[in-house]
Amino acid sequence: MRGNVFLRYVLPALIALPIGFLMLYPQLLRCMRIADTNGYQALPGLPNVYVNQSATTHQQRQFRRHVLTARDRIRRFWGDRRGQATLIYCPKQADYEQYCAGGEGAGCSIGTPWGDAYLILGPDGNNADVIAHELCHDELFARLGWWRVKRQIPQWFNEGLALMVDYRFSSPLTWEQPDSSLQYQLPRNTLNPMPHALHSMLKLADLETTRDFFGGDYRHTMLAYQTSAEEVTRWLALVGRSGVPALTNAIAEGKPFADTYQRLEREKRSAQKRNGKRNL
Repeated sequence: MRGNVFLRYVLPALIALPIGFLMLYPQLLRCMRIADTNGYQALPGLPNVYVNQSATTHQQRQFRRHVLTARDRIRRFWGDRRGQATLIYCPKQADYEQYCAGGEGAGCSIGTPWGDAYLILGPDGNNADVIAHELCHDELFARLGWWRVKRQIPQWFNEGLALMVDYRFSSPLTWEQPDSSLQYQLPRNTLNPMPHALHSMLKLADLETTRDFFGGDYRHTMLAYQTSAEEVTRWLALVGRSGVPALTNAIAEGKPFADTYQRLEREKRSAQKRNGKRNL
């Protein structure tokens, strides 16, 4: 009887779910077939990195350099690098739109419930900051899995964390000295060099889901980025870089995000108070 139920209901559902998923997201299907797609070539020496053949030699050299810089930044930020996402570089907007729904922004990431991940970089994505931003999303997926990230990690933290390695929107002095990809020293008071004059902040409770974060107009999205960047900057400045893997390790063991996030902060404040008393 159980065997009949499995064959009649469970097995068809298991087959239909991934097929339906791919039909709803044709961009994902294109990403999955990138190795066999005409017009794209693997970048020699960099596994799982594909470049549209319209990229000039100069663009390919730049992209290689930026990928290496971004990967090194991720390794230093997290302590090691576990993400294995496939990178796809599209120098032309029309090609970018084939792999990134809507074709907005400089880059986007696609993760799947079965563990595959793809990072698509558009015409403005040949940049170490953009690549590091997308790789940070992938690192979170690699450590916690698609389901846990979607269900337990608030979008403000996911985006805020990625902004910590994206020096377009945050200061590297939050967690390190600037690396060789920077052409100048950011001033120490530049904690949030957002390119727009934004005033009223949003509540973190209103930025929990992807729809909350990106569902409004352009100004809302920029405010969402600013809010998340300032909160994660504050938290990271207190708990230190080691707090990031400590948080993800605890969540991987089944601990709730909010409790762990607050506990790490409390422990750091308590340690600072104890050290302060010893120095009196």
